[in-house]
Amino acid sequence: MTDTAVATTADAAYASDLLSLPEELQLALPAITGHLRFGSMDIAVAALIDLALRGRIVATKSRFGQPSSAKLTLVDATPIGNAPLDAVIQAFTARGKPWKAYSAVTDLWATVSEATTASLVARGALAAHGTMRDRDGRLEPLDQALRDDTMRRVDRAPAVDDPRATVLLDIRQHSAWGWTPKPGQTRPPVLADYPENAAITARGALSALYIATGSAI
Repeated sequence: MTDTAVATTADAAYASDLLSLPEELQLALPAITGHLRFGSMDIAVAALIDLALRGRIVATKSRFGQPSSAKLTLVDATPIGNAPLDAVIQAFTARGKPWKAYSAVTDLWATVSEATTASLVARGALAAHGTMRDRDGRLEPLDQALRDDTMRRVDRAPAVDDPRATVLLDIRQHSAWGWTPKPGQTRPPVLADYPENAAITARGALSALYIATGSAI
């Protein structure tokens, strides 16, 4: 499948979603040593895939390179009204040219993570103790019901009736923090069938995350 043409999926299709994919992923991350960590490259991956699902980013597969070499192009710079997604749109606009998936993930993660945290703090879902750059920085869930609901969605088996939750599960399984290999397994599972308009973006961004976090064997 390819997504080299502008997708027809409108932002309006997501109007009922309370949170963007990066916000949902931040809430669903597992606790480390009893604390919720600040998201990093995995949050950037979620934002890129979300924008691809909305038809804002399209990708062109590299002819000879790895999936992480896919070229990402912003095709609609209209603000969405969601802080982490708009942060990515602004970064693409300022860059003024396409971004390879690997570079987009590794260059944008801090900006997207900070925007995601700020958005969730503003919503009253989290409290931030320190920053992502502080050694002891951590997040405290304030809306535990929202976090529990998000974690349940992501932890369940992939379901066709909730593709966004399935995408989040795949992102978490590719991150250094969220994947525990089974005996004999050297890489996490990859969704077999992404929506056509997001397929190359998703596989490229996930490949970039897998490589950048040191999970690749």
